[in-house]
Amino acid sequence: MTDQPTPPPQAILDMLPDDGDGPVFQEPWQARIFALISTMYMDGRYAWDDFKDLLIDEIQSHGANDGMDYYERWLAAAERLVTAKGIAEDSDLAERKEHLAHHPPHPTTSEPGPIAVDPARKA
Repeated sequence: MTDQPTPPPQAILDMLPDDGDGPVFQEPWQARIFALISTMYMDGRYAWDDFKDLLIDEIQSHGANDGMDYYERWLAAAERLVTAKGIAEDSDLAERKEHLAHHPPHPTTSEPGPIAVDPARKA
């Protein structure tokens, strides 16, 4: 656990591509990796600068000039972080990637706006 204060959520959101109305995620996995890494930080599993430094290194070393691979770099930095912190082993990540390559998750869609919940139905 870290003893560093949690930055305000806006500090985390400021790192993301934004369309003026908020963060932009082109694929559901992008939002999930963002949420996972942010939650791990807010739970005190690592210092924010640890991840930020890895992300900067990923972008400088492997990033596309147009920035279109930002979330791929975020994912690569996340993988490096969880292995460096002993949260997961390289072999665990490789095994999970192999499984996902052969069993991709079902596509999901979402629409911006309020969520409506149907009333309970009697069986």
